Amino acid sequence: MKGEKYLKSLKNKSVLTADDFLPARDFLRPKMALFVDYNKVLIDGPTFKNLPNFVMNPQHCTNLVIRNVQINNGYRAQNGDGIDISSCKNVMIYKCTVTAGDDGICMKLSGEKTPGVPELANVIIADCIVYHAHGGFVIGSNTDGSMQNIFVNNCSFIGTDMEVRVKSNAGRGGTVKQVYIQNIHMANILNEAMGFDTCYADMPAGKEKSTLYEQPNNKVPDFSNFYFQNIYCNGAAKAISIKGMPDALIRQLYFKDMVIASKSGFNCENAADLFLKNVHIITAKQPVFETNGYRNIQITE
Repeated sequence: MKGEKYLKSLKNKSVLTADDFLPARDFLRPKMALFVDYNKVLIDGPTFKNLPNFVMNPQHCTNLVIRNVQINNGYRAQNGDGIDISSCKNVMIYKCTVTAGDDGICMKLSGEKTPGVPELANVIIADCIVYHAHGGFVIGSNTDGSMQNIFVNNCSFIGTDMEVRVKSNAGRGGTVKQVYIQNIHMANILNEAMGFDTCYADMPAGKEKSTLYEQPNNKVPDFSNFYFQNIYCNGAAKAISIKGMPDALIRQLYFKDMVIASKSGFNCENAADLFLKNVHIITAKQPVFETNGYRNIQITE
């Protein structure tokens, strides 16, 4: 924070020299592997450890393969995300192992001031393992653009805060759809096994979470068409949590062939068209299903 604060103080200086940056040098937290506007990128086999910020953050890249990568960031590393994919297309993340201080493997739509609408599309994540992280597979919180066609298959999440985490809020939301998550094994999840939150409270100091509803109705999150199948969880605080906005419901979520052992069950707020087939939530807390502000939930064997 000290380095970032000092750099902001330099904005009013018209001519900068290397000496101007020296006071901030010891406080900056650079990203490790940052690729911007590249085509046909292969990252195969490196190991990264103890980085102060995002470890890998490709931005606006096309035809990107990340495989056999090992990331070991301290659990207390602030913003120590493992792999953050920002506004990229045609991406494969394969056989990677991540321990992170923030999100493990994350999809973002960056809000940079560039022409056009940011887009992320055609992503495959397969045979990966995420240990400590705020989320194993994460979408957001920047979703201001268009995000679609994301496939997560045969991955394990062990000891993460959440397994699947989809988060955003008004002011930096956009369209996220056609997300397929299947053949997932998880254990010892600290909070929710799966969570959707369009009122994510990642706000500057001094603001209350309730002020999210008071923001202008631009860039409102639009989450729909998520498909979950063959999901198994042994231990979580809560099975599934869905928190939409009253005027922007989370829609068309499909859950099939799932077994989740958790302390509490399924909580849904401001959502529509949810379909649960052969979903078993093992919990001692009743009721298993709690809903508020929903339309059309179907539960079948």
